[in-house]
Amino acid sequence: MEINFQCIELTIQDEELGCTVTFSDSRSADDQYKTDEEIMNRVEKYLLIQKTYAEDEYDTEYYHFESSESNEGFDPYGKININITKEKLEANLIGEKVIIGLNLKKQELENLLRILETKFNEKITINKK
Repeated sequence: MEINFQCIELTIQDEELGCTVTFSDSRSADDQYKTDEEIMNRVEKYLLIQKTYAEDEYDTEYYHFESSESNEGFDPYGKININITKEKLEANLIGEKVIIGLNLKKQELENLLRILETKFNEKITINKK
């Protein structure tokens, strides 16, 4: 199966307990205009990349990859190669080919690359084109 969509909203949350990057084909702000039923039954496409930070020296950092298009799990020992440009992200992830169309401004792309290269460098290798 192939995960393929145009990213409308990119969110990056780097907080005390972890870091989450979400590529979505819809805007979360649009939810305020939807009924509860529409929110519960939506068919949003997304890719979520998440890292949970270790709370102390005995704890482990955890990585989680999730997609609306796949039920496959991610190999916790695997490493992902991502090809990224201002217009597109391509990768093989969780047994699927991932193609996400991007329309990022220069600052958005730089921020995304910085987060992926610093927070996810143990699991993700970035190839800039």
